[in-house]
Amino acid sequence: MKRWILRGLIGLVVVVVFAAAGVFAASEFVIRHGPAKAPAPLRASVDAGSVARGKRIATLMGCHDCHGADLTGRLFFDQMPIARMAGPNLSRLAPHQTDEDLNRAIRQGVAADGRPLWIMPSDAFARLNDQETADLIAYIRTYPAKGEAQPVKQIGMVGRLGALIGKFNAAPKLIKAEGHLAPPDLGPRYAEGRSLARACVECHGAELKGSAVTGAPDLAIAGAYDLADFEKLLRTGVAAGNRKLGLMSESAPGRFNVLSHEEIAALHGYLRARAEKVS
Repeated sequence: MKRWILRGLIGLVVVVVFAAAGVFAASEFVIRHGPAKAPAPLRASVDAGSVARGKRIATLMGCHDCHGADLTGRLFFDQMPIARMAGPNLSRLAPHQTDEDLNRAIRQGVAADGRPLWIMPSDAFARLNDQETADLIAYIRTYPAKGEAQPVKQIGMVGRLGALIGKFNAAPKLIKAEGHLAPPDLGPRYAEGRSLARACVECHGAELKGSAVTGAPDLAIAGAYDLADFEKLLRTGVAAGNRKLGLMSESAPGRFNVLSHEEIAALHGYLRARAEKVS
């Protein structure tokens, strides 16, 4: 009897090992292979105001949150057995890539070597127009190469299973699935606020309806804020009632302080109008 139990346990271990190997191999294919590189012609801006405009875009869209204050990269996601990921050192990568390569990575989520990018929020950056992207690339190129290359991403077994079943998706797949979605157009009166709301898409979803992945709520919640409390949240990360709101409280001050009072008012007005529309 003991011999049969031992054989059964050995057989179970063999099955588990082969299953794990199968998951690894299949997930590795999904992680490394994406759509063919599509043309992405663009030239970095060269006019006097381009770098300042690019810096504003980089700040508002959160480039430094993942790539670090000096674009040398930083560990921004460390939740094994899901994944451990660092934003790459752009100061060292950018000089070896063309403007077209950078444009493709930013707005299509495809690396210069054709790999699909993971956790890169290209679904949000795809909403930048050519001028904004050209300004952003001009800004990225102002950083001299320094620091070391960041470690290669590590995908744990939970992350690999998630990639196989579509729970986690690379940037190109997200763009394909959600690229046609956008915050609702509420007319010319709210056009500026709608444009600024592109900075909210990364966490709150393409239509600002919230995201199960990030845990961010539907921005209809902004309809409950008066302008003073809304501006306080964006500038300090402190919500009404002196509450902290997790990732929003961490990231808002670093991003939204580049906005003027008038721009925050425009964003607030748009989000309140949207809240009234969806209620």
